[in-house]
Amino acid sequence: MDRTQCNTILFLLIIQLLLLYVNLSQLKVHNSQNFAILVNKRDAQAGTPNINQTVAKQAGTPNINQTVAKQAGTPNINQTVEPLKCNGDASICDLRYDQVTHPGTHNSIAYNLYFDCNQTIRNCLDSVSVCSKQYAQCLTTYGMQCDAQTSACRQRNPQWLHWLCDGFNKTCRSSNALCAAWNAVCTNSDRVCNVWGNACEVDIPDWVLVCFWENNPGYPVARQLQDGIRLFDFDTCLVNNERGVFCHGQNTARALGGELDPTFQVILDFMNSNPNEIITIEFGDTDGDPQILSNYIQAKLEQYFVNQTTGHSMMYSMTDPNRPWITLREMINNNTRIVIFFGRIYNNVQNRQPWIHYTFGWFAESYSYTANDMTAEQLVNSFNGYCASSEAVIRNDTQLYGKVRWQTIDDTVGILPNDIEDAIKMGKSPGPICLSDLALSVNYDVLENIVSYCYPRFPYFFRVRVDHYWQSSLFDVVRKMNQQNVIKFLGNTTNTVPT
Repeated sequence: MDRTQCNTILFLLIIQLLLLYVNLSQLKVHNSQNFAILVNKRDAQAGTPNINQTVAKQAGTPNINQTVAKQAGTPNINQTVEPLKCNGDASICDLRYDQVTHPGTHNSIAYNLYFDCNQTIRNCLDSVSVCSKQYAQCLTTYGMQCDAQTSACRQRNPQWLHWLCDGFNKTCRSSNALCAAWNAVCTNSDRVCNVWGNACEVDIPDWVLVCFWENNPGYPVARQLQDGIRLFDFDTCLVNNERGVFCHGQNTARALGGELDPTFQVILDFMNSNPNEIITIEFGDTDGDPQILSNYIQAKLEQYFVNQTTGHSMMYSMTDPNRPWITLREMINNNTRIVIFFGRIYNNVQNRQPWIHYTFGWFAESYSYTANDMTAEQLVNSFNGYCASSEAVIRNDTQLYGKVRWQTIDDTVGILPNDIEDAIKMGKSPGPICLSDLALSVNYDVLENIVSYCYPRFPYFFRVRVDHYWQSSLFDVVRKMNQQNVIKFLGNTTNTVPT
């Protein structure tokens, strides 16, 4: 082989080595970029869905942080970089669920409502069927009166005149004109029902609903979650005797909202995208058959928040009421971050799941002693009177429930009927009677004064709920209460967020 051939072969070898080096360098850069992307995804702020959630978004699918944390001896990378924040606050992670005060909304889903005109008409028409019963009762009563008069006639007259008494009885029974007249008036009421139905559909303006029925107009559940609301109060009504919808009000005065599915999907998406958040859902007032309604709600909760493949429930179960609740950190690590409470329908659920907890067995609703309050002054007086008797309340709870129930602050007032009536009679505006006006009267100084007076007198304050939360000091009040909870239950202030 001559020198030229050797040089050619050597040149080709050098070229191949250079190409190999370039390829290796590019591969290294590509791998580094991929690793950086993975790290960025892993360390992303709350709100970015993890890989498992992006693919499946099924309740119970653990996120990457949780998978890493569950490996023995392997610390969670987020926690090594900065402390875990539970509902946005690192200081409360080691508080038990019942030691935390949760910010909530009253009638959380009372927005975009519409009057249930069909139900109103049905209720009205149902009363028409009563007419025939009343008519029959009238005839019976009338007949009894005729018999009584005939008996008296027989007693007062000799036997040979009893034919006269019998004739009176026959005439009396045939003269039921009064009953017939009542029946005619009663059965014509269906026309009134139809007139009301037309008025309901056409004549009631939208502002009436916003004023009197909608506690959170313009602020749907998705917005409430983003703003920091972590406790929801859902009222439900039965429609067509088969399914439940969100609503506000009862009987003919009920206004309907949306179906359960879209709202549950919003909650599920939020929980999957925010793995360090814990929320509470209370199902309070209802209208309709309680058994059908409670079973429907339970089935929908299971559909959205229980993984149908693994059986893992995102809803926390307190299976032993004698054991303490777990901490927020444990709820996050276990991905059991939704707590469900049923009120009056609790005992109507068939095959009730362990993740449904009984409202009245765990906490005392302040509404029980403030229900009739129509003004800020009345509300303050009710809270002050109740909280002043805290020792008796605690003693009574211990005897009846074997524990001290959690206290609540529902900072809401109603409408003063007398003011409305007087204003209508005088042809004047009834003044600030809409829910927005009433909320503003109690959402700042009144709320803070109630908390200041009542908080030191009870060990647990579970929730603070208001109407029109965006015009309130709700979040400031709850944050200060949780700072005090940290001091009370953990005995330190090192991680507390400054006021």
